[in-house]
Amino acid sequence: MSNTSIPSFPNMPSMPASFSESLPISPERINRFRSERLGNIRPLNEFFDRDRLSKPKGMGDIAQRLSYNLTHFQSNYIIIILGLLIYCMITNPYLLFAIIFIMFGLHFIRKMPPDQPLVFGQYVLTQKQLYTGLIIISIPLLWISSLGSTIFWIVGASGTLILGHAAFLEPGVDSGFASTADQV
Repeated sequence: MSNTSIPSFPNMPSMPASFSESLPISPERINRFRSERLGNIRPLNEFFDRDRLSKPKGMGDIAQRLSYNLTHFQSNYIIIILGLLIYCMITNPYLLFAIIFIMFGLHFIRKMPPDQPLVFGQYVLTQKQLYTGLIIISIPLLWISSLGSTIFWIVGASGTLILGHAAFLEPGVDSGFASTADQV
């Protein structure tokens, strides 16, 4: 892969050719996540099957349903969580700005050569000082953007949706075959 860059100032890192090259997560890990976690998304008619919705008979029934549905619909549940994350980012522009600011700051600092400090006027800033400055700026920025309440909202909303779906949806016919095959 070629790294095309725009003209830059001395001691400044070059811009990446694509956004995926600038992420702290490697493209191989992203592809593995897509294939392993999102590769077995169940169809919507199976996920929203009204014929299989019923009230559980007791705690044993709930435990059996949770055990089956949480593994069977794992990819669909990940999509729900990602959807809630995107919803929060869209509805909270301060949080979106804070996360974009932090990502670009980390990208900028990470692309700097570690042995060359950044010269800004008469100030000389090392990578360690830049990371410290980014943390000092990021904490109040995330506080103002209400990151804590957003995290609790996402956990509560996704937990309610996912556990509610898993508890009220009866296991499929194939779950009976899987349990008898394990006993043989």
